[in-house]
Amino acid sequence: MNSYRYRVTVEKLSDAKGEAVHGQSLSFYTANHDDILAIVERVQAKFPMDAGTAASLGVGLKLFSEVTLTRRNDPLFAQIRPALSEFIQQLKQLPEKDKSIATV
Repeated sequence: MNSYRYRVTVEKLSDAKGEAVHGQSLSFYTANHDDILAIVERVQAKFPMDAGTAASLGVGLKLFSEVTLTRRNDPLFAQIRPALSEFIQQLKQLPEKDKSIATV
């Protein structure tokens, strides 16, 4: 299967108290059968949420769903796959949001 390749980086900017944190990050390479950036654009077009939340949903969903797909024979993921598939199908069927409505 052909895959898109990605480098994912998460950098901690502050702790739970709002104090700045420097030098703590995680970076890794991964592959996905979908164009994650295009998925994020579609999520942003469908949901009345800020861009960061839409990006979190799109990226998180695609990373997690790819793991469940590649580990489809692992019993750990057996229960979640049907619900995840149903959620993704419902997400795809949503109409695009009204672009005249401002989002926070």
